[in-house]
Amino acid sequence: MNICPCGFFLLLLQISDVTFADISERTIKSQKLFHGYVIDVSDGDTLRVYHTPFWSWFGTVPEKKRGLTKYTISVRLSCVDAPEVAHFGKPAQPLSAEAKDFLAKQVLGKRVSVKPLAKDQYGRLVASVTYRRLLGPRKDAAHEMLRAGLATIYRGGNAQYDGQLSKLEKIEAAAKKSKKGIWGLKKGQYESPAEYKRRNK
Repeated sequence: MNICPCGFFLLLLQISDVTFADISERTIKSQKLFHGYVIDVSDGDTLRVYHTPFWSWFGTVPEKKRGLTKYTISVRLSCVDAPEVAHFGKPAQPLSAEAKDFLAKQVLGKRVSVKPLAKDQYGRLVASVTYRRLLGPRKDAAHEMLRAGLATIYRGGNAQYDGQLSKLEKIEAAAKKSKKGIWGLKKGQYESPAEYKRRNK
């Protein structure tokens, strides 16, 4: 299903089971917000969102984990790179479990706003994800990962900063100065996610 932006948003008003395949390039370029609930967190920078049309914001959100690709959108947080979890026989990076748990505590089971910015080669929507805890101000999930020292700024191909690179660099610098998270690892323990991925190609 390849839909124009207006068609996509009419679709968003009607159905919940929107997947990555339903989002066209024209929709990405429009960068219009949509909303949903986070029902799974894969690691410190990837999650799955179940879209909720405006009339079903207070409806039932599915809890099952099987067949997620059939009714959810895989979202990669834009602009950050979190420590890699163990997969395909490769060992996990230090603090990868902590990064995953931190992100889960921020967004799992919560309603979020998603701003699409790009698609990646792994079938994920690259997007900014914001949320509100109680009655406080909205927070950006990627910014919070950086602030906690549990992610670095993503500098690879197709990097999407949504005009916030300067702010991101300040947040990362503050975490590094305070030796938070990965920045507090001893010499020889720290390896950036990008370096890890290059080494394990």
